[in-house]
Amino acid sequence: MGGRVVGTMSREEKILIVEDNPLIAAAIEKAGERLNLIAEVATDGWDAIEKLRNEVYAAIVINADLPRHSGYGVVTYLQEENGEQLGNVLLMTAADPASVRGRTSEHLRVIDRTDAVDAIAAALGRERKSE
Repeated sequence: MGGRVVGTMSREEKILIVEDNPLIAAAIEKAGERLNLIAEVATDGWDAIEKLRNEVYAAIVINADLPRHSGYGVVTYLQEENGEQLGNVLLMTAADPASVRGRTSEHLRVIDRTDAVDAIAAALGRERKSE
């Protein structure tokens, strides 16, 4: 059963970064390294879904605007696999968070893309502290 998202993170947990901008992906990866998380990067939605079919991730950070298959498509895939268990999924978008949650899931964490790297580091840090 691919695409599962685990409830809490522990040492050597993996995060999936779904981002086509290499600078943003590297910044998010660096934030994860500071928290002892192993990061994998997918550069488009189809690549992300392939990785999700074969690996379990403690957290998934998704850019909503991706080539080949949008971040919303990745979220849809996760909903099909996990139902509403999307607590460890962070979606980066410039759209209104309430509107995005209304179209996807109220359990989805939506982060303003303009503040994405700082917000992701903070969100990942909260996850690590709650172990």
